[in-house]
Amino acid sequence: MGQLLQQEIFKFRYQRLAWLTPVILVLLQAGLAMTTHGASVSDQKFYVSSAYGGFQWLTILIIVIGASCVTMEFEYGTIKQLAIQVNHRWTIFVGKYVLVLGYSVLLHGVVILMTLLLKGSGGRNLSWQNIYLYHQSLLANLVTNAALDMYGGVMIVGLVFLLASCSHNSAAAIAIGVGVCFVGEGVSSLLLQSFKSLLPVMKWNPFNMFFLQEEYGNPSYQQNVTHLTIQQLGVGNLVWALFFVGVGAVIFSRRRI
Repeated sequence: MGQLLQQEIFKFRYQRLAWLTPVILVLLQAGLAMTTHGASVSDQKFYVSSAYGGFQWLTILIIVIGASCVTMEFEYGTIKQLAIQVNHRWTIFVGKYVLVLGYSVLLHGVVILMTLLLKGSGGRNLSWQNIYLYHQSLLANLVTNAALDMYGGVMIVGLVFLLASCSHNSAAAIAIGVGVCFVGEGVSSLLLQSFKSLLPVMKWNPFNMFFLQEEYGNPSYQQNVTHLTIQQLGVGNLVWALFFVGVGAVIFSRRRI
């Protein structure tokens, strides 16, 4: 696995998207930060704790990268060469999954660093020690949001990998992945409202797990939206992540090449 992961990292380093993604994130964060100078203190706290929208944009970019990482092997036929080098093809799938998760951690570091710089240049009237949600400092809220976003990404990347394993081209996989991950919250809310008698079961649907980070910022979601605590959403994310990766690995290993 170690040698396979090194090979994946080597290939990833030469992909243009891998180098463009941090630049895109920085530009998007800076663009939003420029519009917040006249915002109220409360709104500025929200923008800073959410990394000037960096976490949301990062999710979209990770979906694009994850889908492309899987489908490109079949599009260009390189999966044949990779399959010869390993005893079990599912290890290729897991190696790519670990690579994308590791890259996600690096991107979160970039987002946090950029937030520190932007706050220092445009949010001088705010202190990192200012109290925000849960009686915690603004800095603690930013770090917590980053941690929750990274943790939630474990399931999202697993789902994207599963969808990509069923797709024949990267464009379709990206479109489906973005659609599912951003429409899924609405689908979950609709299901919970439509089948209230099945609420004890339906609340554990995978789309409901997308609310993990949002429920941290909006505690009322527990009663009005998810009907699950933060801890339960955390467990649900992990269970569904394992499920998606397991099914995706089976599909990937059995797909015709």
